[in-house]
Amino acid sequence: MASQATEQSIVVCICGTLAAGKTTLIRSLSQRLKGSAMLVFDEYQSFTEWPQDFAQWLAQGCDPAAVSNARLKADLQSLRSGAPCDHPIDGHTINPSPIIFLEDPFGRTRPDNRDLIDLVLFVELPWDLSVVRMTQRALGVDERTEPTALGDISKRILVGRIESTRAWLSGYVARRDMYTSLSEPVRATADAILDGTQSVDVVLADALEAINREMSGRGNRGDA
Repeated sequence: MASQATEQSIVVCICGTLAAGKTTLIRSLSQRLKGSAMLVFDEYQSFTEWPQDFAQWLAQGCDPAAVSNARLKADLQSLRSGAPCDHPIDGHTINPSPIIFLEDPFGRTRPDNRDLIDLVLFVELPWDLSVVRMTQRALGVDERTEPTALGDISKRILVGRIESTRAWLSGYVARRDMYTSLSEPVRATADAILDGTQSVDVVLADALEAINREMSGRGNRGDA
């Protein structure tokens, strides 16, 4: 049974530019494809091993091979083999599924899980729009927010949001080279590029089309 699950399952990795809509996409895919499993890299942060000398890692071009996560790899292997795993934060059971969604900013550039990923979808957004969206998130507003709504926010909350925005922008400027250095190889090794400037529905439709192509191709290879 386990070997059959391995042969039939497909691991779809969602990655992309900052604030491109990756989390929205993976949740939409999970809702559309009922019963699918989902693993999110950020939820495994406490298990992620980063380079000890972060500054040197940045200076040398941010080699993805220097980042590893044994727990995430083990859980992905379990699901592919047809066995359940426990969620890394709250411990609830994640059951195996023919479709496993993985949100991992490194795509297939990290050696520890490269061979476990079947399809990489890269959601692309121009960097200027990424900064705009991240700033909006930190401020707690977006293009749909009414100007009058800001008047309902207390001074304490507003000052906190402004400080969060300042801190994020300062961090982005300091780590800008890291974001671009990591993004380029991830994009280059992706199987499909999705336009993050499009609506949620359009990005979802494009993702589903890419997944269907992969599944159809697997079926054709099995018939050969």
